[in-house]
Amino acid sequence: MKENIEKRFTELLATGQKLTNSFPYDEYGLADWVEGRRIAEYHQWLSSVTNLVNLIAPANNIFIAECNRLLNDQDMKNGIPTIVVQKMYGLLNSALEEWKAGLLRKIEYIVVAETFDDFLDHATQFHKGNKKIESSVLASVVLEDTVKKIANRNDIDPKGLSLESLINELIKKEVFTPVKAKRVKGFASVRNHSLHAEWEKFDIQDVGELIKGTRELIVQFL
Repeated sequence: MKENIEKRFTELLATGQKLTNSFPYDEYGLADWVEGRRIAEYHQWLSSVTNLVNLIAPANNIFIAECNRLLNDQDMKNGIPTIVVQKMYGLLNSALEEWKAGLLRKIEYIVVAETFDDFLDHATQFHKGNKKIESSVLASVVLEDTVKKIANRNDIDPKGLSLESLINELIKKEVFTPVKAKRVKGFASVRNHSLHAEWEKFDIQDVGELIKGTRELIVQFL
């Protein structure tokens, strides 16, 4: 995975260099816009850069915010501003430096998030089939592992701690707000009933909330 990400960086930087080198010029110098048939080529590159940044950076990171700001630039409605392409190229270069320095999302968490997504996709399919037991068991396992990995990522050793204790520790570290922790404890309650085969104590709607909430934790904290 790490090799694939760094290869993608190299590819996008090379493409970005070609695109900036082929900017249109008018009688005043560098044109303000990319127009005509080449718009699609530039737009594809901008989208690919944004996708890579969203993959490697944690939620609410400045790189993600800046990508979104550039793509939502008002002038993007009229074409592709050359200044937007230049800024995105600079952002991509900066993101690569941060990635190499280990200051962005760790590769292990990217792999974990993808694996968890696969499990949750299976849980979702069971949920859609109204299979409460199967969907709850899968989602419960992912919830527990997710909270443990969030704890590890924030220098909390999960060994020997219950799920509720981990959630409380994450409150102390100000990783979870009290409101967020209350929601996660609600999911943990469904998880406890599921793993103890107390099927009558929750329903299919509860499982749906468990799946949705676990996915949110993965996106926000891993």
